[in-house]
Amino acid sequence: MPTEVKLPHLGESIDSAVIVAWHKSTGDDIRRGDELADLETDKATLSLEAPKSGVVLAIVADEGQRVYMGDLLAVIGRDGETWSPSSRAQQGSAEIDPKAETTVPEPGQRRASASHYKISPLARRKAKELGVDLAAVRPADGVKINSADVEAFASASSAGADKPAQRRIEMSPAKRLTGQRMLHSAQSIPQFSLTIDVDAGQLLAAHSAAKAAGRALSLSAVLIQISAKTLVEHGLLNARFEDDGITIFESVHIGVATATRDGLRVPVIRDAEKLSLEQINRSLGELTVRARENRLQLADVSDATFTISNLGMTSITHFTPLVNPPQSAILGVAAPRPLYTPGADGGLALSRQMALTVACDHRVLDGADAAAFLRDLQAEIESFRIDP
Repeated sequence: MPTEVKLPHLGESIDSAVIVAWHKSTGDDIRRGDELADLETDKATLSLEAPKSGVVLAIVADEGQRVYMGDLLAVIGRDGETWSPSSRAQQGSAEIDPKAETTVPEPGQRRASASHYKISPLARRKAKELGVDLAAVRPADGVKINSADVEAFASASSAGADKPAQRRIEMSPAKRLTGQRMLHSAQSIPQFSLTIDVDAGQLLAAHSAAKAAGRALSLSAVLIQISAKTLVEHGLLNARFEDDGITIFESVHIGVATATRDGLRVPVIRDAEKLSLEQINRSLGELTVRARENRLQLADVSDATFTISNLGMTSITHFTPLVNPPQSAILGVAAPRPLYTPGADGGLALSRQMALTVACDHRVLDGADAAAFLRDLQAEIESFRIDP
């Protein structure tokens, strides 16, 4: 009996994915574990593996189509077997309308296949760039929509329109997820934030000395190590609120907010409290590269217990991040700034001050808890040394 390949459960808060590319076609031989397709979720790019060996009897979902958990994607069977939507219905599975591949979905349907015509990848990109709804485009050859068809439709739509010049940018899955999660954070979590100024002179001097000695350590790696060490002593910041209770985690998995071309990604340094500075630095470097190349796997972005948002490489001197649910806290790190402070001799001394802001879920933390964390974090930063 043919095996139906459906979109599996992909992880916490993920219920859909976009099919980026198929690696197999109908009629191809396939082995169990072979890559069948690339999927892009709101968090990472994943590979869909074949659940059995055999022959690809059907590819049901199109490249570029958003599919949802449980949706049928492909069918694998033995050589000589056949499969059709009608045979699937006869087997007692949910009925599939044979016309579903050749009709434009009604507005409001969950699955939003752009068009019943074939669409070239360049046409999809051009449609996003111009803000064109592919469901409204008709190909000149009656078969496949190309970029020229999209441009012609856009030109005809705008002809004679008396409106200011504008362009539409489609949100990437990462941007859409960030917006949804931050909206949820702002609306459902009672948040407060505290800020402390830290003398970063010792930290910056130690980092510069390490760099001069040939040790390419990032300041972000240093901050991750210091934060992880401090979080061990302040478990309420390494926790989450759930089911009217508080879950405190023994391990510190730190998510690092990372800007990419497609939006914000948050790869995770696992068990950061157990890692050396070099191990953190190496893991962070690898994850950052994968994030910017859109190669993060689901395991790379899952299970964070605390998040750091570091804008220290910019000129931003203060900002307040939003808690990344379901975590209880997030640390915002601003850029060091020169500031004159009272010196030991009664005069003024030039220092490098860095604002640290922690935003917290008030259901888990009180102001005293967050203040104690910031005070200990300040002490760790101001006395920081890098071991030889």
